[in-house]
This record gives sequence, structure tokens and C-alpha cells, in this order.
Amino acid sequence: DQRRMNPLNIQMLSRTLHEQIFRGAQVHYSAEEVQRSVEHLQRHDLWGKETSTLPDVDLQLPRMYGDNIDEHFRLLAQKQSLPYLEAANELLRCELPPLPERWAWKLGWTRYGPDGQAEPVDFPEERALVFDVEVCVADGHCPTLAVAVSPRAWYSWCSRRLLEQRYSWSSHLTLADLIPMESPAGASCASKQDWTERVVVGHNVAFDRAFIKEQYLIQGSKMRFLDTMSMHMAISGLTGFQRSLWMAAKHGKRKGLQQVKEHMKKTRSKTEGPAITSWDWVHVSSINNLADVHALYVGGEPLQKEARELFVKGTMADIRSSFQDLMSYCAHDVQATHEVFQEQLPLFMERCPHPVTFAGMLEMGVSYLPVNGNWERYLNDAQGIYEELQKEMKKSLMNLANDACQLLHEHRYKDDPWLWDLEWDTQEFKQKKNPGKKKKKGQDENSQVTVAAVDAEESVQKWQEVLLAPPDPGPPSEDEELKVPASQLCLERLKETVALQPKRLQHLPGHPGWYRKLCPRLEEEGWVPGPSLISLQMRVTPKLMRLAWDGFPLHYSEKHGWGYLVPGRQDNLPTAPVETDGPSCPHRVIENLYRQHCLEKGKEQPPGLEAAVEDELLVMDSSTMWQKVEELSRLEVDPEEKTSKADQSLQMEELSRWAEMRSQPSFHHGNGPYNDVNIPGCWFFKLPHKATLSPLLLLKDGNDNNVGSPFAKDFLPQMEDGTLRAAVGRTHGTRALEINKMISFWRNAHKRISSQMVVWLKKGELPRVVTRHPDYNEEDSYGAILPQVVTAGTVTRRAVEPTWLTASNARADRVGSELKAMVQVPPGYSLVGADVDSQELWIAAVLGEAQFAGMHGCTAFGWMTLQGKKSNATDLHSKTAATVGISREHAKVFNYGRIYGAGQPFAERLLMQFNHRLTQQQAREKAQQMYAVTKGIRRFHLSEEGEWLVAKLDLAVDRAEDGSVSVQDVQRLQREAIKRSRRGKKWNVVEQRVWAGGTESEMFNKLESIALSSSPQTPVLGCHISRALEPAMVKGEFVTSRVNWVVQSSAVDYLHLMLVAMKWLFEEFDINGRFCISIHDEVRYLVQHQDRYRAALALQITNLLTRCMFAYKLGLQDLPQSVAFFSAVDIDQCLRKEVTMNCVTPSNPTGMEKYGIPEGEALDIYQIIEITKGSLEK
Repeated sequence: DQRRMNPLNIQMLSRTLHEQIFRGAQVHYSAEEVQRSVEHLQRHDLWGKETSTLPDVDLQLPRMYGDNIDEHFRLLAQKQSLPYLEAANELLRCELPPLPERWAWKLGWTRYGPDGQAEPVDFPEERALVFDVEVCVADGHCPTLAVAVSPRAWYSWCSRRLLEQRYSWSSHLTLADLIPMESPAGASCASKQDWTERVVVGHNVAFDRAFIKEQYLIQGSKMRFLDTMSMHMAISGLTGFQRSLWMAAKHGKRKGLQQVKEHMKKTRSKTEGPAITSWDWVHVSSINNLADVHALYVGGEPLQKEARELFVKGTMADIRSSFQDLMSYCAHDVQATHEVFQEQLPLFMERCPHPVTFAGMLEMGVSYLPVNGNWERYLNDAQGIYEELQKEMKKSLMNLANDACQLLHEHRYKDDPWLWDLEWDTQEFKQKKNPGKKKKKGQDENSQVTVAAVDAEESVQKWQEVLLAPPDPGPPSEDEELKVPASQLCLERLKETVALQPKRLQHLPGHPGWYRKLCPRLEEEGWVPGPSLISLQMRVTPKLMRLAWDGFPLHYSEKHGWGYLVPGRQDNLPTAPVETDGPSCPHRVIENLYRQHCLEKGKEQPPGLEAAVEDELLVMDSSTMWQKVEELSRLEVDPEEKTSKADQSLQMEELSRWAEMRSQPSFHHGNGPYNDVNIPGCWFFKLPHKATLSPLLLLKDGNDNNVGSPFAKDFLPQMEDGTLRAAVGRTHGTRALEINKMISFWRNAHKRISSQMVVWLKKGELPRVVTRHPDYNEEDSYGAILPQVVTAGTVTRRAVEPTWLTASNARADRVGSELKAMVQVPPGYSLVGADVDSQELWIAAVLGEAQFAGMHGCTAFGWMTLQGKKSNATDLHSKTAATVGISREHAKVFNYGRIYGAGQPFAERLLMQFNHRLTQQQAREKAQQMYAVTKGIRRFHLSEEGEWLVAKLDLAVDRAEDGSVSVQDVQRLQREAIKRSRRGKKWNVVEQRVWAGGTESEMFNKLESIALSSSPQTPVLGCHISRALEPAMVKGEFVTSRVNWVVQSSAVDYLHLMLVAMKWLFEEFDINGRFCISIHDEVRYLVQHQDRYRAALALQITNLLTRCMFAYKLGLQDLPQSVAFFSAVDIDQCLRKEVTMNCVTPSNPTGMEKYGIPEGEALDIYQIIEITKGSLEK
């Protein structure tokens, strides 16, 4: 049993695999490096812990190209992208033909020859086109008109809906409504076509792709798309924060300017100079729209975009009447895109030199999501349940309002911690003057309530007399007949009641003011009885629901928005019981309420419901993580950049702030107190704003922002863990909160989801594999959605798309959250896919290891990533959890945040939020401890000048092994030098800052050395950072974004490598499938059923080769067995996180059975080898 182990006891690839991939390279370890690693691991208590071994994988890999794995990938990518590059080069070199004078009003495609004559064609034949589609938004999803240009000719396309006026068109889209690009309009194309490789260029071309007929065919086509917006992001993109600064610099937009000011405030505390030190980057970048991108790369006359409004706001008739103008507008956009493309392509190739990047982006551009009749069913079910729940919620809220009215009785509302400050004045009954009755003199004129009540009582009595007249005793006797008949008496009595009519129709007299506002008036259309206007948006609702935050009643302040009242304040109690004009606050009741809350909590102090929090905050695959963390840079100010001077001024500020705030509770810490809200006996604290709640939206410190509604989706985790809840036995309130939670997802997402464009395929357009399958159902419909993925939508080149790439997983208490599982394969197909296990952690770790001692597992961070086990708490998350004393799930958020560049302030705020009973001081200590253990402590390498000073001043400094010195030494050196030199010259003593002593120090040093180098490139594929973040342009700004970029952008390299390898294996071994979608670190392929296991093996080999490529490029000639293969490849019929997930939600109570979808299979490498005999051959 010859397992290969490295000197640190970590199992490496089997001998057979190592020889095939690293071509027999010998791995050498130097004794001193091994020694260094062992000592480092001992320091962190990891050396000697058991390491796990796995059975060796013995696998014959496909024949590889070139002399090494890098050449292999290079050759694959060149071969895959060559035809597309050639086509793109035609566009690069050409002069476009002149624009046609007049556009043809003809159905379908028209080609304009060199001398302007127009001829109808089936579709443009050339292999390279620049293309732009326009859609009349009012008319639904159908393309209205389009323009394309090739190096040889212009083309225009008009839709049937534009040319024919019909009363109504079907909303059921089919291929006939779309734009043919590779086949005549009527052709069904179900069989395999011999279409050639073609390239279409556009700005945000994913939008235009969604209107191309052949793109919806299951078998796919060889047409690929180049997006000038994505190429711009890769060459010169901006981070989210830079975007607002850019707008401010260019247009002085109000919002932008506000953010600039904030950033300046934050960075001012750095000792010298203006805030944003460098604005050079503004001139090498722009935001993403075509006009600005064109101005950046091409310049000249600005683009005119006014005509676009007609498509957005106008009707078909408007478009018909300006047909020529709109065609020309569209053609000018095409021209501009072509000019941009001519400038961009060479830049892109120079900045992303590895052919894999180009090939990977082509593949990313053809996502495909198959759906069937269940899609419509899902939309209807979710909407139906949503509406039902809304009705139920309205009913609960109405009950609350009706119940609260009872508090009028004996003024009980004055003691209600929530309702005391509502309008409780009632309107009296105004009756017509009753001539016979004089008002009793003794009555107190002021007490409106009693007058109203007495009047009411009298009127009730009279009515009772009328209504309770004795029953009819039968036919009258003679002497009775002489008497006045009873019926007449009744009539007389009835006549008297005329006096009781109200003067005019009053709106709910006798009810409090706040209640009257919730009831529609009788004369209004659609009147229903009761407080039916109530909704979550109203300010009265949280009060009626008796919402409490941690046992404190919610309160609304005009100035500060929603917050809560904390009892116990002494300094603003009135000395004598004065008659205040307003209602007075029942602060004693609030105290009792809080005591009660503490008692309950003491009984069963729940340590925060792990699962709930986990799901909301810790959706690691959710894009919030990636997109928002980039903005961390706004927060970060490194501690030692503030020198003592700044500290002193800060202390003064602190002191004056304390004087203002003297008054604050000792038992509660939160966002406050705001003592300008003067409520006797209570402090007012604001609810934490979402920017502080969702740990990764660290855009800015959200506490300056007011909370507009406690029902916002950002408070869901607090509703789940009981921080925010309906206090004291209020069933209606609790139910309303529950429903709010259930419908939050659909309320926020239903517009996006229902407007997804689905194109349905007719039987003749489906491949035989589908129509001949026993499960094929003529009655069902089969179709597809093409998600509009921007292939490089962020500075880190990650793909971006609003609905699918951010979709969360199904949750039992969220209506409509089964969204992803509605992507369902047609009969005869399977979805094959996998998640890359802790991809970013491994990338970050392996970068640090290559730097530190050049072997896998040589840093504590790397060792934990490879070998750590949950079971003996040696994995990264358990270790952090133990250090700080938090749950493993919470630790996960800290760890990812830190690797994305979040600093200590982030951890402090997050700690206070996970446990809002911590004081600022405790949180600071915990965060400091966590950072010291993980990231380490800052040390400094002195510059020549610094070393010269040390010698000259004869200072004793404390040096580490690597010669670095501590913060204290640097500060001492600077102080001494300033003291001794004339005119207090500022000495530049530091050459470089490093991290030392932590589990992650080596990794951060490597990331920073890449990010701060003169030309940052990803270590594996050598992609350059956006020009807007190059050190020459930004000087010392946006460091967090740059450090974060190294890992994020390398993760994109990882994905591109995988896509290229998969395409090679599918073609080489005739595996019938296509790329479906990539959501962050997972990929999915749509594969014919009989090829599913071979596709699974191809995925495993792809992961192996991709990881080996990383190791090879970092100079490590080997790979640990534990990361070589996916822990599981999923083979399934729908898109879901786990093949066993039932996706039960309120709108899908019976789970996937309702849709007839069985559980899938999840197979590890050993199972796949067993099924396929380890071979990709058919």
C-alpha cells in the first residue's frame, strides 16, 4: 500500500495520477523548509494531530497535450477559441460599410448591399456580426426590431407585431416570434445541424441573445457571444464604491457626492493629506452603459440616447410612426459598439493574456435553463398562496385594531407601552336637536367621552324600546279594537326616533382617531366594514402588534425612524406631575415588561436559533458575500496609520460626546441612546440599520441611517431568533409577523420571477431523444429560459445576473423559494453538476503555502483547510469558534469576511450583532484576539533610511527572525528622529508592512504582495487587475478591494479552467451535453441521460486538472488527494442545492412529489469509477 505522503503527513495524489499530470516531475523538499513548517504548525497546536487517509484513486486519464499541464490548457483553449478569434479579427480590421439611407419596412431580415439596394434574406450569413435588438416594453417580451452589421453589409429585422396591427397577440412565446440567425424563419431545426462557429458582438449581449431563435434549442448551437460590457469590466471596471465616486466626479450626482464626503470623513483620520489621494483612475474608467463606455474608449461626439425612451415608454403605434428614426438610432448603437470593440479586443488580450480566459468567457455566455409546464404552475401557486396569506395577515391586523379599541374603556390605553401616544380623541355623536329635551345642567361640558357615551346610551334605550315591542298577540278582541291599535303605537314610537338621527353621516363617531383613519368611509367606492386600510407600511401597525426588540417596546421618532424605549432614565423625569399637552409615557409599565422578558429569557435562554441565523446570514453561496465585501474598503483604516496626534484629537471628541450623552443605561448597549428624543423615564435607541445587520453589506456604518420599517427583510433573522417579536401573548401579532416572514421573498422577487422570458418549443423543435422518451407528454409544454448573464459583471470578473445567480435555496417558511427547483430537465436528459468544495479558502491557502515553504499544508491555515475535521474541531471554522467563543456557523461568516479583506471594525460590529448583549469594549477585545490569532500582528521591515536611523540613534529594536520590527519600535523611531532633526523633518522609515504570528499571516502577506505590486496579476492565468485599481492610478486607495480581488479573480480563473476542460472532454469523448449555468462555485451541465455517468467522471477529472494547474503555476509539483476530486457530483432532474432536498415551501407543501421529480444521486469519485469502470469511452 504505497500511499504518497508529504513530509507533513498529508496524503498526495496516487503515483499513477501524479505521473500522468505532473509528467514524472520529482518533488523535492528542503529540510529547513520542512523544519520551518513543523515549528509553525506546533505553535498553532496542529502538529501531530491525526491526518486522514483516503483510498488511492487509480485512473487512466485522457491523453494530455503539450509538455506540462499549463501547455495542455493553453492548447485546449487556443483550439476552442481559434475560430471565434478569427471571426472577431475580421471585425477588428474592417471599415464598416456606409449606413443605408432608408430602412426597409419588411417582415424578417433585409440585407443592404454596397450601393444601398435592399434584398430580403433568411438571416445574415457572415461569421461575425455586431448586433442590437430593441423591444417595445409595453408589448411584452417580443423583439420589435433589430440591426446587425458584418464587415460586408448592414442588416435590419422587423417583427410581425411591428408590421401587422392585431387586437391582441398571444403572450405564449414560441420560436416563430424570435429572430432567426442560423436557419430560415420557418425551419424547425430539431435534428443536429451542421452550423459553423460564429461570433456575435453586442453591449450587454446577453440581452440580445435572449431574442435569438436558435439559442433556445436544447442541443445548442456553435454561435458564441462577445460582450463589450464584460470586456470593459475586465479592462477598466469599477468597484461599487468607485462607481458612486465616478458619478460624483463626472456629474456631481447628489448621492455620489454624499458618499464621497463620507469616505473623506473616514479617511481623514489618516495623518496627512486630502482624503482620496488620487483621482487619476477616474480618467481610465467609466460606468457600464454604452454611451459612457464609448466616450472612454473612442471619444468624439457623445452618443444620443433619447430615442431609447420610445421603446421603454411608447406604444407600438409610436414606434411605427418613428420607424426610420428608431432604426437609425439602433444602427448608431451598433456602430458605436463596433468602434468600442475595435479598441477593446487588443486591450483585453493584453490584459487577460491566457487563452483560457477568452475561451471560458465564450462558454459562460451560453447559459440555458430548461423548464416545463410546472413553471406556470409554480407562478400561479406562489401568487395564489401569497394573496391568501396577505388576506389572512390583513385579517389578523384588523383584529388587532379592533381589540385595541377596547382600551378606550377607562382610559386603559394610557398604560399601554405601545399605544399611549396614538390619537385617542373620539368624535361625539352629533344628533339633530331634540326639541322636547333640555340638556341636564350638571353635566361636565368638557368630558366629550361621557357626553358621547350618555347620548349613545339614551339612543340605545330608545332603539331597544322600538325593537322590543311585544309580539303580535293574534286577532284583536272587540274591546281591544276600540283601543289604539298596537301597530299604530309602534309607528308613533318609530316617528319619535326621527329626533335621534345624526345631523349628517359621521365617520365612525365614538372611535379613536387612529382607528378612524384605518376605516374607509361609507361613501367611498368598494367600502367594506372595519379597519380594512391597515397594512404593514403604516406606522400604527408595529405598535398594534406590540412589537418588542429584546423586550423593549418599539417606538417611532419623526427624526430617527423606528427604535425602542429602554426604561430607567432619571434625568428627564418631570419634578412635579405637570399637565403635559401630550400623553405621558407609562415608563413604569415598560420596566415591568422588561423584567418579565428577563425572567422568561432566564428560564430558557436560547443561544440564538442556529439554524435560522445560519440560513439568513450565512448563505455562503449568496452573492451578497462577493459583491458587497468589495465595498469593505470604505471602512478600513489600519490601526497603525493613525498616529498619536490623531488619537489625541479623537480623545477630545470622545470626551465632549460623553458629556452630551451622560445619560445612558448600564444594562443595555445598542444603537443609541438618542437623548434628543425626550420621553420621560425612557431612553430611545434606534433599531440597527440593515447595513449593520447583514454583516456583508458593509457599505458604511448603517447606524447613521434610519429604519423605515421593522418588517424589512433584513430583520427576518431577528424575528427568527426572537429578538424582534410580538410581545405578551398576542396571537394575532405573532401570526402577522409569521406571515410577513413567509411572504417576504415573494413580495420582493415576484416581479423579477414572473417576468422571466420563457420560450416554448413545439414537438417538431424538440430532439428525438425527448419526443421518443416514454416520459414525453404531448399535453405538457417544454421550453427554456436564457438567463441574461453578464459574463464579467464585477471588477473581479465574476458573472452577474439578478434572478438566478442570487436565488436562495428553498425554505419551508418562504413562499416561492422553490424557484431554483423549477428548472427541470426535459425527458431523456439529466442535470450533472457539482460545487467546488471551499474553493476560495483553498485558493487563498495554496497561495500562502507556495510563498511560505512550498508544500501543501505547511501553513496552519492551509493545514486546516486540507486536513481539519469538524469531528475533532481542527477545521478552520471550529478553530475560530473556539478562539472567540461563538458558534461554528457564526465563525464561518467571520472567516469568509476576513479572507475577503474585512478588518477588525467589521468583526466588532458583527460580534455585537450576533450577540447584541456585548458591550463595545468586549466586542473590541474579542475581535482583537481573533485577528491576532488568525491574521496575526502587523510588523514592519525598515527602509534604508530607517535602518540608517536605527544605527545613527543607537536604538535597541526588537527584531523577529525575518528582521521585522514592531509598531511600538517604529513609533519610537519616528519620535526620536523628529526630535533630533531640524524643522521636524518627516522620515520615511518603513519599507514594507507584513503580518506575523497568526494562522493566516503568510496567506495575507502573499495576497498583499500581489495586490500592492506595481502590476497586480492573478497568479494562475495572469489576468491583470482593472486599470481603475492599478497602483499607479489609485496610489494607496481601495486596498481592501485589491486584496479581495486576488482571491476572487483567481476563483474566476478556476471556473474558466473548468469550463475549458469540460468542453474538451465532452467533444473528445462524444458526451452529449451542454453548459447550463454556473452559480458562483457550482457548475451544472444538461446531459443526455445515457451519458450522465460519463459526464460525472468528466467533471471529476476536470476538477483534478484544474486544481493541479493551480498547484503547478504556483511551483508546487503535487496536489493533496483530499482536494483532488469533488466530494460529490450531483445527477438530478432539477436544480437544487442537495439531490435529496424536498423543496417544501408554503406554495409547494408536498415538495417535489407534486412535480413528479424523484431524488437525484450524489456520487463520489469511487462510486463513479465503479459505474464507469474508470473510462470516459462510450
